Amino acid sequence: MLEKIIQDKTMTHMPFLMRDADGRSVLFYCNSTEPGMWKLHVLVEGSEPRRLQTGFSSQTIECSPTAWQDETGWHVSFIAGNGDVGPRYRLYRMDGASLDQFTKPVAIRMTKTGFIFKDRLVHGEPNDLVHIIDHVGDRDVELPGARLYRIAYRADEPSHLLISGEWLRDNDLFTLEYDLNTGRQYFIECDGQPAYKCTILDDIVMYAHRYGKGFEDRVIRQASVTLKQTAKCALWRFANQPTGASLRQVACKCNPNALGAKLEPTRESCIECVEKHIGAAYVLLGETHDGYAYRLRAIGHLHEAEDESQRWLALHIALRNARRQYQQQGTMPDWQKFEKLIDKARNAK
Repeated sequence: MLEKIIQDKTMTHMPFLMRDADGRSVLFYCNSTEPGMWKLHVLVEGSEPRRLQTGFSSQTIECSPTAWQDETGWHVSFIAGNGDVGPRYRLYRMDGASLDQFTKPVAIRMTKTGFIFKDRLVHGEPNDLVHIIDHVGDRDVELPGARLYRIAYRADEPSHLLISGEWLRDNDLFTLEYDLNTGRQYFIECDGQPAYKCTILDDIVMYAHRYGKGFEDRVIRQASVTLKQTAKCALWRFANQPTGASLRQVACKCNPNALGAKLEPTRESCIECVEKHIGAAYVLLGETHDGYAYRLRAIGHLHEAEDESQRWLALHIALRNARRQYQQQGTMPDWQKFEKLIDKARNAK
């Protein structure tokens, strides 16, 4: 499907994959033939890609499409704005009997991120807050320390948000899948790197792959290998609660004294759990070199150790760097360094 939209000198971005009433795959995305000027496009399985006509000028940026179809036709939401100094972006909605017949887009609110799905309005603030308004009420999902770049959802699981952004502390990109019904959340990695502005439909994952020096030099790619890691970084609260109200210090049951009084990690820290996951990764990576296909499981254990070590910064950074170096370059972790850092963390008062 993607081979039809991958062309020389053409960038593609922000995919949203769904199925229409006839069961065909439909990919909404944005396309740019010049840096920074994105326009909405759609590709229906068995046909050729085409522009979604919004009626906006050629200087208006159009991005972040999502859509659904019902008995009345098609409904598309997207973000649009100008590229001048101090640009103003808004969330728009347009409806039509077909993908070639849409009404004039209606501005819903000023925002750079968000979508509409039936009675649900979701929009984000630039730093760390996602606002959800629907029949359940007004509530927020907070990601402390993050800058948000895109908020979408899974067409096959509309209650699952896909939140893409960047951690301000280390400038690392991420996509978090967050279930509004249960609060479960997962980081998504595609082909050994954090997914960026991805879309998920059943077992298909597509993401914006960076191929050039520019930050937005990207093309949509279907992931060959996808890894999900349990996360606890997003905090839920009703909209009238103060920011951070849902954050609590909960010590891991393996070590009730794991947390210090001054720290509020996004996940409980436990040195015994760190040691357990490092040990599992050590065994699995050794067997991987003997020919066993344990690479993803080992990466998963390193990630869990990384998450469990947030209280001990030196250990946390060492685990993060080791995991990334192994994923990107195949470099084996320095196990002795881990042992020394674990001993130091365990003996710290």
